[in-house]
Amino acid sequence: MKKNIILALATSLAFPASAAFAQQNSNRYQPYTPPIAYSPPVVGGLPPGSSGLEQPVYVAERLRPGLNDALENGELGFLTAEGLGFDPSKAVPSKSQMDQFEAATLIAVIGEEPVLLGDLFPPEKLTSKIVSDPQFQMMARKGLAEVVTRKALAQRFSNDKVSGKSVKERAEAKKHMKTQTAKIFHTKWVPMQMEKMKCKSALEFEEKLAESGKSLQGMLVDFSENTWAQEHVRESVPERPIVELSEMQDHYNDHIEEFRRPSRVRYQMLSAIYSKYPNKDAAFQAIADMGNQVRLGGAPLNAVAKRQSTGLGASDGGQFDWTTQGALKSKEIDKAIFENPVGGLSPIIADTEGFHIVEVLEREVAYTQTFAQAQPEIRGRLIKEKTAKLRADFIQKVLAETPVWTQWPEDIPGSQSIDLLR
Repeated sequence: MKKNIILALATSLAFPASAAFAQQNSNRYQPYTPPIAYSPPVVGGLPPGSSGLEQPVYVAERLRPGLNDALENGELGFLTAEGLGFDPSKAVPSKSQMDQFEAATLIAVIGEEPVLLGDLFPPEKLTSKIVSDPQFQMMARKGLAEVVTRKALAQRFSNDKVSGKSVKERAEAKKHMKTQTAKIFHTKWVPMQMEKMKCKSALEFEEKLAESGKSLQGMLVDFSENTWAQEHVRESVPERPIVELSEMQDHYNDHIEEFRRPSRVRYQMLSAIYSKYPNKDAAFQAIADMGNQVRLGGAPLNAVAKRQSTGLGASDGGQFDWTTQGALKSKEIDKAIFENPVGGLSPIIADTEGFHIVEVLEREVAYTQTFAQAQPEIRGRLIKEKTAKLRADFIQKVLAETPVWTQWPEDIPGSQSIDLLR
């Protein structure tokens, strides 16, 4: 389903692929200096909710009625907060208001986008006590590393799709991308999530998201970035890289031990577990009766097992899939299934759990796969390994070409400290 969603997105985003947007050359983005992103300062004397010093305005127009005349007539001397009509007790933020600033803490700038702590965790749950906890900081660092990778790839995908267009065309193209992605989100992803969460309405779905500290808009942003990031990797890294015959031969020679196959058998079994009977004699009588039904009466062992066996797998007819030598807890049963002839019933076997009769259905002796036999497995291994390496190398290349400033630059190779932007 995820693959279908990504393919649907790729079809709807009909933009020509070309060189990356705003590059100096084919391998490097043009250096970008983001705007300094300050959190609103706490300005003493300003009313709660003020964002600090704003654009120039006529201050007198904000004063309470009658105060303008008093100023002009010189009736006022030193201006105080009370004189301006403010309650000084409300000018200092409360603890709850201070906690709100934790969510607005700038922890990274990735290419074109700032990342706040509240983008990683529900803002209402972020308090100074929680944020200062070492374990929380470890979670934040891990979460930020994932966000950096996702945003870097999503930005590259978006910029590549609009490269070479005019400013107006780029804006329209990006708007189209967002519209198409939102359409997939609402028509495919949301219904899937509603079904998983057993929500009967969109309202119920949004309420459940809110309970977990999420929002539909936030989920749309995450969905868009994840989809664009995955699509960019899919377009840039071949799904099935070429594997040469010589590579497979070398792998076979270097990992020959992994192609040795131990002896194994498939078998079925009748059991009379001691704990299911009054005593061992009764258990022995039960297993003997089951064996006679098969040996003398010609009844299928699996049918007898379903009716009377009291051991593991009885409901499945006492049948067991391929089992390698030495894998069973019972040494007695392990010995019997590898020594008893295929198709023949064993004598009654006693172990610490009960009495048993086994019938070997199929046995394979130990052997080493030839190179020809191992080729399909080797090819699959090498394709998986090559694809993973190509993906990792490509992601590292994108990260290296994306300007990143973080609070923990040691976590992201090539990134710089966020302090440089403060």
